Amino acid sequence: MCNRCGDQNHQSNEKKMSRRELMKKIGVGSLMMGMGMPIIPVLANSNNTQNEFKKMMNTDVVKRDKVRTLTILETCDIHSQYITHPEFFWENNQPVFRMAGGYDRIYTLFEKVRAENPGRTIAVDCGDCFHGSAVTTLSKGEALIPILNHLRYDVFMPGNWEEQSGPDQFRVLMDKLTSMPICANMMTELTNEHVIAPYYTQMINGLKIGYVGYTDPFVKVRQPLSFTEGLKFSMPAETVAKYVDILRNQEKCDVVLLLSHLGLPAQVDLSNNAACEGVDFILGADTHERVRQPLEGKYAPVVEPGSFGSFVGRVDLVIEDGKVKDYNYQMIEVSPDIYPADPSMTRIVDKVRKPYISYLEKKIGATSTPLYRYSVLETPMDNMITDAMREAVQADLAISQGYRFSPPILPGPITEEHLTNMLPIDSKLKEGFATGKQIWDWMEEELELSFRPKALVWVVRFSGMKVEGLAENPKGKRVTQITIDGKPIEMDREYKVVSFQREGETPDMVYKIKNVKNTKVLTTTQHQAIRDYLEKNSPVSYSIEGRMVATDLPAVVLSRSLPADSGYEFR
Repeated sequence: MCNRCGDQNHQSNEKKMSRRELMKKIGVGSLMMGMGMPIIPVLANSNNTQNEFKKMMNTDVVKRDKVRTLTILETCDIHSQYITHPEFFWENNQPVFRMAGGYDRIYTLFEKVRAENPGRTIAVDCGDCFHGSAVTTLSKGEALIPILNHLRYDVFMPGNWEEQSGPDQFRVLMDKLTSMPICANMMTELTNEHVIAPYYTQMINGLKIGYVGYTDPFVKVRQPLSFTEGLKFSMPAETVAKYVDILRNQEKCDVVLLLSHLGLPAQVDLSNNAACEGVDFILGADTHERVRQPLEGKYAPVVEPGSFGSFVGRVDLVIEDGKVKDYNYQMIEVSPDIYPADPSMTRIVDKVRKPYISYLEKKIGATSTPLYRYSVLETPMDNMITDAMREAVQADLAISQGYRFSPPILPGPITEEHLTNMLPIDSKLKEGFATGKQIWDWMEEELELSFRPKALVWVVRFSGMKVEGLAENPKGKRVTQITIDGKPIEMDREYKVVSFQREGETPDMVYKIKNVKNTKVLTTTQHQAIRDYLEKNSPVSYSIEGRMVATDLPAVVLSRSLPADSGYEFR
């Protein structure tokens, strides 16, 4: 809604005009135009957030003259989970599940907060939105556009999965948003131009807000190369001081927000980097961590509000004379018991879902236990996936990547929608033969990626093999024991290995194991292997089985993002 006239459409038109002007100003306008466990009831108090806000508003600093307030709402890592879904929580040292999320409930939450602080509330999304569900995969992200625009986000910052349908479609999606897409470290390889605006400014309640955004600089390493063909990514520390200076000293912003899709360790590092002096808040994303108390860096606090739209981060700022004098933060659980579905958004969601409904709801199997993905070491969901891949080709060892997207699947039917949530990209299987020595050396490399300081990668998933190791050992000395089919691995023996075809890998590689013999890309895909496995074995039953054991860590490890003395705990 326009602050001047109260017209909602006026705000949309005004925002589009400011985007065009800004793109022209920074020289990228032409580029943009051309391109068996119970569900536990929620225990949260629905009045907590409002009470905290009222308490802050009654402090002395707010009662002084010339004080402004600003409320920031953040979502991130929703991975296209646009409807209410089961969510995993770790409580009393065990997993519990309750329903959460859904854009029609997020809309209700947004509108409730906007009513609490009218004309002084902004909403941002920090990426990994256009990936992770069948509807977005089949529509190349287009299905989400009316939903996101109805939510009236102010700013959007892309994540490492945003380019799933390629860079051209990424540009199309960004141009269709009514919110302002920003990213300061995504450029074209040929011309070194920004693909979208690096920063944005906005007037709210007499305050000038400045935003700068940074996505994962390692997208080209972590994702298939086709996602980002023709693009390149710089390290945030190279330019953040430049843009903070622009926002503070040239644009004269009262508040500077850094939107980040770097992962919690890198965001905390950035908050302690002098380049971030002048940043008021780092709104983080990528690692799906649930930061319930801001992590205080030397130059800025850091937050990251979970994933799948199950949570919304809320920051309330008090600003006086261009400086933040006080703030309150809460990570709000989007509970159906507290936030009823908004009818206007439900109609949009139903319309988006309708063309795909018969496919989405097609039953392909069943589970008698919850299937979920959160643990660093091993997950029930990936145990099922790798078992299906191994059975499909009668391999000794099946390997899959340690992802963290996909909400849990509770006991009951498994549908095509669940399958695409688990594996949005359906890759062909690839098999070959590797020696025990090759497998051992490869496992050492994988554990280095997962257990080195500030790691962002969860342990690789596998079937047919059990590994014991020491997480705190130095590089190359973490694996202590490997068994395959219940027997100690034989270094000279060749084992049949299967994984999925990874774009850009050499012909003699199977999931980063090099110099594999007799490799073959099969016609069977991961999705088909899982369908066949479920048809034969349903209802499946899975738990954490000890496939990967780090003897110096607990059996269940939910985060390795920060040192134990940081005070952060995933729950």
